[in-house]
Amino acid sequence: MKKLILGIFLIFSIFSFAKEEYVTGKIIKKVGSYSKNSIKTEIKPDGEEIKDVEVFYIKIQNKIHRIEFPIYTVDAFNLTLKKGDEVVLCREDENSNYYITDVDRRDDYILMGVIFSLLTLALAKKKGAKSLLALLITVWLIFYFFIPCTMKGYSPILISVITALLSSIITILFVAGFTHKGVVAIIGSVGGTIFSGVLSYLLINKMNFSGYPTLDSITYIDMLQGIKIKELVPAGIILGSMGAIMDVSMSISSALTEIREKNPSLGSKDIYNSGLNIGKDMVGTMINTLILAYIGSSLFDMIIINKNLESLPFIRLLNYEFIGVEILKSFAGSIGILISIPLTAYFGAHLHRRYRDLKNLKSKFFK
Repeated sequence: MKKLILGIFLIFSIFSFAKEEYVTGKIIKKVGSYSKNSIKTEIKPDGEEIKDVEVFYIKIQNKIHRIEFPIYTVDAFNLTLKKGDEVVLCREDENSNYYITDVDRRDDYILMGVIFSLLTLALAKKKGAKSLLALLITVWLIFYFFIPCTMKGYSPILISVITALLSSIITILFVAGFTHKGVVAIIGSVGGTIFSGVLSYLLINKMNFSGYPTLDSITYIDMLQGIKIKELVPAGIILGSMGAIMDVSMSISSALTEIREKNPSLGSKDIYNSGLNIGKDMVGTMINTLILAYIGSSLFDMIIINKNLESLPFIRLLNYEFIGVEILKSFAGSIGILISIPLTAYFGAHLHRRYRDLKNLKSKFFK
């Protein structure tokens, strides 16, 4: 959810800082280092002193500029720059000098995306291509459907359910096609996802969450007027757990299809029990995957919590809203996985019986 709020913040930032000019440049040469007295523009965080200044020759739009870059007393605020680095620079107007804001990482993002895509295509070939296309559509739905509708004041829970429904249908149909296996997987994944969303909505009201988990998020109150912030947590759980629940449902549905084809004489009860047994083997790894994913995204917060264990009582730490939100995400998403297992197994067995009866009827009349 922090990422969602950050994304909304960045969208607003485009309009807030429209007068500033951002460009990319390439470091041609490092001239050297000078004392802090030589710096012409101070761009320092609050309360942090500049201990030194580095000077670079940077190529910006085919012109070489001499750019000064401050070095702070606290290393966390500093960037390590060298010859050949691509950097992002900014200036407030035509009369001001450029200053370095960050390293340009776009080429690295492209490289990671290319490696990911090539490995997917190499391992899964045609299905991998379909999966990549489904992923692109899901990302498009989030950024061009979910976020715009949420910013217009629509219910994030409703919009996230629609997004999850469309994403599940598109992804599974691309991978499995409009088959018995695909329909069962869609029912199981959508059912589990909706259940986790409804549960998280009930709990977020019962636990009296405000929707602003951190002090930083409270500073965006004026910016987020008209947005149903409290519903962003359950909406985030719906979107966050959607992939894992879809994976479980697709795996169980695929396995039941194989069982049905290998032994057509099996009844619905036998297939249902087989689905539950398959799901039991998946529970431990999939729940661990989901919970560890949430823990991994909150490692910084976990370290801060550990540092404060001596100064704050455990009861106070557990009742911080940002900790409660992460706990809610972990359990609600995991419960969604647990619900999807019997749901997929049931519909897999039930639709299997319909499929078998229809197949027998066709063979009777079309011998």
